[in-house]
Amino acid sequence: MVSDKSYRVRLKNQIKDACGKVIYTYTAHHKLADRLEKENKYVKNTQIILTALSSCGFFTSIITNKVILTWAGGIAAVLSLCLNLYTKEYKIQNEVSQHRNAANALWGIQEEYVSLLVDFEVLDDSEIQKRRDVLCNKVSEVNSNYHATDERSYRTVQKALQKEENRLLRRMRLILFCLMELISK
Repeated sequence: MVSDKSYRVRLKNQIKDACGKVIYTYTAHHKLADRLEKENKYVKNTQIILTALSSCGFFTSIITNKVILTWAGGIAAVLSLCLNLYTKEYKIQNEVSQHRNAANALWGIQEEYVSLLVDFEVLDDSEIQKRRDVLCNKVSEVNSNYHATDERSYRTVQKALQKEENRLLRRMRLILFCLMELISK
């Protein structure tokens, strides 16, 4: 009986750990997609600025007959061309969509893990094992079908969790302080 109880505790801890990893990866996919969207906007705005500079440089060189403006327009045009070639080969928006889709798939799995944890006490071990295995296979499928996140995204998630943890601790201290004040009155 003791070993059976100890097994259930280990099983529950394994499921909690797997759920935490899914939540972490889900958040990392969102952080990476957000960062890529920001990069995409930056690239698009830079393209517009470089195109405007090259056009203005060309037209003002014709009007003012200044060679330096021709050079400035030419350099802006070359930079614009390089940026256009970069965006032609590297489709940032496609990668953003991939990471959003991965996060959406992980959201459903995350919810299934939470449901399994809620139902844990009323299910027998074999049913829990079966559901756990199905969820592990789903996570594996998501990981093999979508791009992985990068280290920077994981660090961003880690910092966000630390901030949230600190904020939670401050709230708990405040609540404890208020309770102590109420008790002492």
